[in-house]
Amino acid sequence: MQSLLNTVARLMEEKHLPALMIGGHAVTVLGHPRATYDLDLLIPRSAADAWKAALGGLEYRLFAASENFHQYEASPHFPLPPIDLMLVDEDVFWLMEQTKWQAQPIAVPGVDAMIALKLHASQQRARTEAERDWSDVIALIKAHKLALDDADFRAMILRHGGNAAIDRLTDALADGDEAPHR
Repeated sequence: MQSLLNTVARLMEEKHLPALMIGGHAVTVLGHPRATYDLDLLIPRSAADAWKAALGGLEYRLFAASENFHQYEASPHFPLPPIDLMLVDEDVFWLMEQTKWQAQPIAVPGVDAMIALKLHASQQRARTEAERDWSDVIALIKAHKLALDDADFRAMILRHGGNAAIDRLTDALADGDEAPHR
């Protein structure tokens, strides 16, 4: 996987492709190691065509697309992991970019931004991995000793997950160690 990450990072630099790594690899960078196979990237919607061309040069093909997601698979001749692109509006991307951690070789959103993404994703009706999103959120909160009684953090949780998220997180954090503090 490291080879693919390095290749994608080099492609980003050479082609001036904006992206932040999200998903399992980003969660690992942010302090909660977990197994994952694909590479998930957050990109501005306006860069989707440039990414399609660049990934085509690596012999990836678009096999599924919706308004907000493009999924790529490698040529059968090159058994590489899939690459999933999450497309967001420019202003959302640049807000996320401002929070980034300079992970190598690809930057990731900051912890609060990643939690917001995970909360948003967990609420999507077609989402099949909502429980993994919740597990990631809880693990990141614990790893970074974030507290639901911190006003800014709580406001972010409410904005992206609502009262149901506060309730679920309160229960989950009470079941484990004592509730962390920021």
